[in-house]
Amino acid sequence: MDVRGFTPISEKLSATELVDFINTLMQPLSEAIQNELGTIDKYIGDSIMAFWNAPLDDPEHPRHACEAALSMVQALEQLNVQLARGDETIGRPLAPLAIGIGINTGMCCVGNMGSDQRFDYSVISDEVNVASRLEGQSATYGVSIVLGESTRARIDTFACLELDRIRVKGKTHPVRIHALLGGEALASSARFRELVQEHDALLAAYRGQHWEDALASIASCRRLAEDLGLGTLYRLYETRATAFRIAPTEIGREHPILGMLQDGSPEAVDRLWRARQARERIVIF
Repeated sequence: MDVRGFTPISEKLSATELVDFINTLMQPLSEAIQNELGTIDKYIGDSIMAFWNAPLDDPEHPRHACEAALSMVQALEQLNVQLARGDETIGRPLAPLAIGIGINTGMCCVGNMGSDQRFDYSVISDEVNVASRLEGQSATYGVSIVLGESTRARIDTFACLELDRIRVKGKTHPVRIHALLGGEALASSARFRELVQEHDALLAAYRGQHWEDALASIASCRRLAEDLGLGTLYRLYETRATAFRIAPTEIGREHPILGMLQDGSPEAVDRLWRARQARERIVIF
């Protein structure tokens, strides 16, 4: 978990105010993690690293991690109301905060790590690195919670949408990433089910190079998702599809938008946009 736009806020606070502010922020977010059986690994400035299924077994760790992430977003919304009124520890209103969360599931090594003089009970693996990369992509796609495909495959009652297929830094193969938007109540609503169908149609048209169909689906998705905060996501796809439609045979690596495609042309089958930025466990950043 990482706070978006934290640096501009910290620049306006004294050292004492900043410590008070961080503690005020971390308290409800930490409670959300621990209430869902999560283990807080460490605090890193304005970030939290946590994991599930250790030290105690948790067969439902994917569900608990997702519940914790949703609770963290909800807790932040409540905190923003308090900050807008003027936090009692600071004495003046502050701009609303946003957070980005990345969740991934996979095999990890967990235990005491460090030196003879100092060590921490922590977790390490390639899956941990992926979770960190997913957190970074939350800003790109304008969503609060990004799931790896291994986590998404283990939860079927949550409201999720596929975001993209990307190649995260340090990985040679693309991965599907998903947005976690809500729980069972949202997932079972008629409006969200219709959004899922339209969103899947958008991805199919986009990856099939049917740009007009993709743009039409984007318009429908915006109507159905107006309360879900997906404006950045659909602007992103609109920009891509429009650029492909305008110059489908003339785009090369030098193009400021489409040059990020793996082979620099709209014929790239998978539409891979490069991401810029020994036990199964689940990790959340």
